[in-house]
Amino acid sequence: MHISNEYPFLDVRITVRAFRTSYRALVDTGFDGHLTLPVSFAASLGVADSHAQWTLADGTTILLPEYRGGIEIAGLGTTFMARIILMGEECLLGQGIIRQLKVTFDHGTQVVVET
Repeated sequence: MHISNEYPFLDVRITVRAFRTSYRALVDTGFDGHLTLPVSFAASLGVADSHAQWTLADGTTILLPEYRGGIEIAGLGTTFMARIILMGEECLLGQGIIRQLKVTFDHGTQVVVET
C-alpha cells in the first residue's frame, strides 16, 4: 500500500528504453489511457514507437506520439507496462493504470493505492 498526502497526485517512476525519470502524476479518472508526459520530454525520449489518435474531452481528435514503457507507482514495487503519450504540460495517470489498482480518494486529503 502507498499513501500520497499530495492529493490528487502520485509519484511515479517512468522507464522508456534507456530513459528513466521520476515525476509527480495527477490521477485523472477521466483519462482512458495509461500515462501522459509533457511534450518537453520529446527530446529525452527520442523517436516515438508509434503514433495514435486520441479524442480529447471537447471531441477533438489529435495524433500523438506514443512510447512503450514501464510505470511504477512509488511505494508499490510493481511495474506496469504502459502506453505513454506526449501531450500538454502535465503528467496524467489514467484509467489504463488505475483500473489495475485499488485507489481511494480520501476526503480530498490523500490518495491511497493498493495492488
